[in-house]
Parts: sequence; structure tokens; C-alpha cells
Amino acid sequence: MNVYYYHRKNKRRYTVTPYVVRVDIAGSVDRFYQTATIEISASASVPYQTGERIRVYTATKKLLFEGRVFKCERNGDSSVSLTCHDNAYYLFRSESTVVSRELTLEKLFVRLVEEIGQKVGYVAKTEKNYFGLEFVNTPMQEILQTVMGMERMETGKRYYIRSKAGRLELRERGAAEGVVIAKESANEVRTITDAQNTYTAIDYTGEIETGTKATGTSDTSSTLKTSADYKGPDTINTRSGWGSSLAGTDKWNALMVKVGKEKGIDPLFLKVIMAIESAGIESAVGPPTQYGQALGLFQIIPGAVDTPVDANRLLTGEYNMKKAADIFLNEKANTAKRLGKKLSVVEMAHFWVGYADYDYPLNYREWAKVLYSGFGGDPDSLITDPDKLPAGGSAKEAKTQSKVSQGSIDNLALGTKLGVIVKQVSGKYGSKKEMDNALQKIRETLMREDRSINVTLPGRVVGLAGRKAAFDSTIGTAKGTWYIQDHRHTLDQYGHKMNLTLSKYDQTPEPEYSPPSKSEFGDEQPVGVKGAVLPIDKGKYTVGAYRFKSVTWYSGGRPSHSGIDLLAPIGTPLKAVTSMLIMRNYYSDSYGWCVIAQGALGGGEKQFVYAHMNVQSPHKAGSAVKAGEQIGVVGNTGWSTAPHLHFEVCDPVWAQGLTNKLDPEKFFDF
Repeated sequence: MNVYYYHRKNKRRYTVTPYVVRVDIAGSVDRFYQTATIEISASASVPYQTGERIRVYTATKKLLFEGRVFKCERNGDSSVSLTCHDNAYYLFRSESTVVSRELTLEKLFVRLVEEIGQKVGYVAKTEKNYFGLEFVNTPMQEILQTVMGMERMETGKRYYIRSKAGRLELRERGAAEGVVIAKESANEVRTITDAQNTYTAIDYTGEIETGTKATGTSDTSSTLKTSADYKGPDTINTRSGWGSSLAGTDKWNALMVKVGKEKGIDPLFLKVIMAIESAGIESAVGPPTQYGQALGLFQIIPGAVDTPVDANRLLTGEYNMKKAADIFLNEKANTAKRLGKKLSVVEMAHFWVGYADYDYPLNYREWAKVLYSGFGGDPDSLITDPDKLPAGGSAKEAKTQSKVSQGSIDNLALGTKLGVIVKQVSGKYGSKKEMDNALQKIRETLMREDRSINVTLPGRVVGLAGRKAAFDSTIGTAKGTWYIQDHRHTLDQYGHKMNLTLSKYDQTPEPEYSPPSKSEFGDEQPVGVKGAVLPIDKGKYTVGAYRFKSVTWYSGGRPSHSGIDLLAPIGTPLKAVTSMLIMRNYYSDSYGWCVIAQGALGGGEKQFVYAHMNVQSPHKAGSAVKAGEQIGVVGNTGWSTAPHLHFEVCDPVWAQGLTNKLDPEKFFDF
């Protein structure tokens, strides 16, 4: 073997092979990345540090591993232990938000790899389009595993991801060379048949929902109004879609009545705040802040409240609602009393986001006031007014019309052999097809004997998890095709050997996914879902080479492009992507004629930059524009070499540099 260590600051490659005692390289289908543990007998003045690169070659000079040092342990006897991960580790550790109207696995893979600044290698061609994908703050590995599972369900093709020579690749399983194992090469072959986790019969009850909405009424003298009762405006202070947000809260009406009775708080007040914060989305997660992330129906940030909360339970609707009621009635109420403010709807809404006099808290106060008035309520009334509280009894559960399907699945051959082992399964499904898919997955995973093989043999670079393996005819107990589940390569003074765990069944994780009925992104939703529009109509532009962070200053090697370039002829109309307030309308040496506007998108306020316009926009600073309204035309002004729109998304406001700029392709399907 040969092991090389690359130190960037010293600009030097160190050959550390003479000091390497042992290298263990491990991988599994549960994760995309490989881990190398390298034991080194003496540091020999090599400056080992985290972040530096390591390459491991076999005796035949084939690259077996390339990655970075993530852990460096130095011992008293000057020996060193390095823990290294290859580039696929970044997919495991990084989270992303993906919202797309239409996307292929191939394009998704490239987008995520480029997002974390990694190089793309071979990418298998995939043609199946997936509609309405939405992942919010989800590990990239889980996103890719989910869509790879969807690809298998739709096309029958299986894919895996690997790091090769510093590049990340998406490959179809079976398309590349696997491992063929002959009896004379295998040092040890152990075949295992395991029925300990097997069921031979499954009885199931499935409710197929047909779609009636909860009314939210209670069996008390108090009932809570639904979105159908709202008579207020749909747009308040440039934020639109209030009808949709209120409709999302209707399913929680019964619980709000129940909590209102238990805690002594106005249920309609809870409904209004929930509409503002999450639109009734139980699993809503806000962007990172210095105190942590906002979670659940009322977007509670554990680190920003004094009330003790269990962050792991805040994505459970009832717990989140009860904690919100406690926060309103205790710490927020105490602050209001200390400042001499009454516990009214508008005042308590203001206190929920911090009692300050800048734009967002004041807008929040106005939203609550108008929404509460839209239901016929008095926003100056107390949230603890006894006349608004449920008088007793308990809230009725919302009724859902369902078609109940019952049945059983039996594996008679397995039952005859093992005896009857029954599992009870129940669930609610959106359609019969969804239920059938769930039952098929149960049948494939729970009603079979697991068959696996542990085999030790001379090492080969193709012995990697995700690949296929086959035995030649000389090993009669292990015929047919197998899948490598785990691999461990060991390189030491005795050479290179590998230990593989093979399964008769491909057990690559495939997380389940159902497109959300409502976006996690609030009222102004990305164009991939609904509610927003593209800055230039489809078919009237092409995406330029300059995308987010795609341009690098060669002097420092730093990414510098803060938006996306859409190439279009001069005069092509530019549209407001959402309802916006024009913040600036001016000429810049770099941007040329440009507009900076603010509006709601992606669960909060954003600012948008339209640069290089041909002439000044007719909309003055301080004026409001609606989604889809023309705000200018494509030009070639400023630092521009061809007619195009340079478009940016900024969170929360525009500023120099990349620190507060977001990738526009997270929000729009260009």
C-alpha cells in the first residue's frame, strides 16, 4: 500500500507509508461515505491536522480511498491515529431545503453536490420527473435516499452514490463491475439464515381518507369559527394568502377549544397566531437564529423563552399549543404587566415577537389585529376574557369520512415451517394505492427470512457497499446474486484483505415520502409549489453560466456570485416574484439600473435584487407591487457584457457580500 498526506499550507505531499501500521476502510449502504482509520507509529515531523487530505493506494497503485482528516489523535509515544471521511461525508452532515415543481434524481444530485462546493464526477442519466418535491432543513443524504427509493419504485432501477478521486458520482447499480468470489480466493465463508425477526401473517386495518375537513366545533356553548367565517382582507401589509393560512388552522379548531378551556385562553386568539406563524403546519421549522430554530405550530424557539420546553416534542401539535398558551399567560403576560400593557389580542401578539417598534413586530401586530377583526372579534379585548372561553365539556373530535379496508397477508410456506407469528398493522392512507404500497413494503421486509453471508478474501477496490457480488459455482451454499451491505478493507504488513457482509436482499434505506398538502414555506410559496412567479416568464430566458457561488476570484479562490443570471433580450418584461414593497430604485456602477424589493417568501421576509435593467423602473421606493406585476425590463447596464437579469434572494435584507444571500434555485424552478 501507499499512503500520502497533503498539507495545503506547506504545499507539500508527505509519503507516510513507512510509518503506517494499519489502515481500516469501512462503508455501508446505510450511508454514502467511507471512513478510513489510519494508525501511524510515529509522527516523524509530519504536521497532521484536521481538514488536510489523505490518499490510500493499493499495492497495485489503485486509489482505494481519498478524503479529509476529521479527527487527529496524538499519543504520548508519538504515534498518531487519523479518522478520515471521503467527500460523500458532506452529504451526510449537510442539510438543505429543496422545493421544486419538477425535478429528476440526476438534477437533484448535481444541485446538492454543487451546493456544498464539491466536484461532480460521473452522473447516471435519469429521466423520471418528480413533482411537488419539498424537503425543509433535511439532511442531503436523506433527501437523495428518498428520491432514489422513489426512482426504484417508478423505474425498477437502483442507484448508489460514491466518492471517487475527489468527485461525487451517481451510478446505477449493476452497471459497473461487481465482485466475483471463487472458492479458492475466499478465506472464510459463513452463510446465515435468520428468522428471528420474521412474521408469517399480517392482519391489517387501513382507513382510506376521503377528504372531509374538520369543523372544529365543540359540545360546549362555545364554538370556534373556521376560515369560511373570515371576512377580512387576503392581503395585509404586503403579505398575502391569509385565507389559505387560516384554512390550514381549521383542523386544529377542536384542540384549540380544548386547550382554551384547560388553560383559560381565547381559542380564536390562538387560531390567529397559529395562522401567522405556521399556517397550521405541525412540522414547520423556521430558519436558524442565534437562539436556535423556531419549531411547530406556534414557532417556539426553545432558547428564546424562559418557559421550560422539550424541543423534541415541539413538533407535536398538542404539546406545542399548550406550551404556547403557557408562554402567553405567564412570561409574556408578566412582561406586559410590568410595562403597564393590558393582555389584549393586539398587545399579546406584539409581545409574541418582542415588544419593539421596528417593521416586523409592528406588521405582526397589524396582522393579528386585522385577522381577529375579520372574524368579528374585538382586537382590544383580553385574551383571558371569560366570555370568550369554552364553558365546559370537551371538544368534539373532527370527523373524517373514511373507507375502512381490512384483510390479512399470509406466507403459508413460512408459516408451515415456523408456525404462525402475527403482526397487527393499522394506518390511515390518502388512497388505496398508498395503502397497497405500504403493505407491499411490509411484505417485502417482515415476511421473509434474512439471508446473509460474511466472507473474507483478498482486497479489491470494487468491494464496496452498494455493489453486487456473485459466487462462482464452486461454492454451492451461496449461489446467485448478492448485495454488499457492509465492507471493511484492511491494509497492513500482511497485505490487503476485505471482509464483506452480503445480503440476498438489497437493504439500502429508502425513507418514505409523501408530498405535503400545504407548503412549509408559509403564505407566499415558492414557484415549485404555488403562490410565487418567476422573474421572467418560462421560455423567454436561458440560465446563464453564472449561478449562485459559481464564479470564483482566482486571487483568493473564493466563490463570489451572489445570484443567478437569466439571459434574455433587451426589453423582456421583469415581474415581481411575490407581493413586494419597493425599497430602492437607483443606478449602481456594478448593478446598473436596479430595484431592491421586499416581500414574504420561504417562511419569512426576503429582499430581492433585479439588476442590469435597461431603464429605471417606474415604481418609486415605498410603492407596492403585486405578484406578477411588471417592475422593469431586461437590460445590459452596469457591469454586464450581455443582456440579462442578475437576480438575488437575500435573507433578511440586501447587503454586500454572500453572507446573507440565498441560492435562488432553492425557491424557484428556473
